[in-house]
Amino acid sequence: FGIIKGSYWQRDDKSGKLIVGQDGYYIPSTDTRIIGDPNADYRTALINTVNYKGFEFRMQWDYAKGGMIYASSVNTLLGRGLAKATEKDREIAIVLPGVKQDGTENDFQTSMDRAYFNTYLGAAEQFLYDATVVRLRELSLSYVVSKERLAKTPFGGLQLTLSGQNLFHFAPNFPEGSNYDPESSSAGVGKTRGFEFMTGPQTRRMGATIKLTF
Repeated sequence: FGIIKGSYWQRDDKSGKLIVGQDGYYIPSTDTRIIGDPNADYRTALINTVNYKGFEFRMQWDYAKGGMIYASSVNTLLGRGLAKATEKDREIAIVLPGVKQDGTENDFQTSMDRAYFNTYLGAAEQFLYDATVVRLRELSLSYVVSKERLAKTPFGGLQLTLSGQNLFHFAPNFPEGSNYDPESSSAGVGKTRGFEFMTGPQTRRMGATIKLTF
């Protein structure tokens, strides 16, 4: 409970390098084991409020360090050549780093496109990413109209507010251009924490409110 378990790439016992099969691609395991921990090392937040002459400015930044997530969306984009990180000559011949099954350095050639497809849609281990993220959780600007200005009106108070949530996030450990949000989850935050299966990203929300009192 509270771990990520799945298939992994086979590695050479002596060098620890990935093992490449006769087809030139990494060999996935036939069994499963613990491959990641979805729980963050720590989480912290910075909440700041500034008031000046009826204006109130408030912002909240969140930071989560560590924790792994099985990001199916990211690897689906990579495996099918739809991410910015795959903008390369896909017909070029490459040799995947690793060793053959006899322990010698791999020299099997394959194409870039097939290497991406067979690697990023392979063992479950390949789907794991460090979910470290910094986020602008909330930003708001409010203005309270002074009672002097409302003296000749039927209102006792008037407050105007512009606000936004989830306005910005940066997850440095995901492929360039993926713009992936590590808070995405396919089944909430219960026992399936850390698993994402082609889930849509969180929305960016903005709004305005008017609060009147009599």
